[in-house]
Amino acid sequence: MIDPVTDRALWGVVALAISFIVLVIGILYAATWRPEHEPPQALAPATAEEMYTYTCYCHREPVHVNLRACELPRRHARGHWRR
Repeated sequence: MIDPVTDRALWGVVALAISFIVLVIGILYAATWRPEHEPPQALAPATAEEMYTYTCYCHREPVHVNLRACELPRRHARGHWRR
C-alpha cells in the first residue's frame, strides 16, 4: 500500500491537475466564442430612422424583411455596389 503522506500528496497533485485541465478548457472555450453564435435579437422599432420592408411570397408563409435605410447597399459611380 502507499504511504499515507504519499497518498495525500498524490491526491493533491490529482486535484491540481484536474483543476488545471478545467481551467484550460474554459480558456479555450472563451477564446472560440463568436458573436454570431448568439441568437439574433429582434429589431427595435426605428424612431427617427427610415425603414424599408420587403416581402417574399416564394414560400408558403410570406417572409417579411425589415431593413434600415443605412443598411441598404449604395450605388456608386460606374455601376459598382458598395456598402
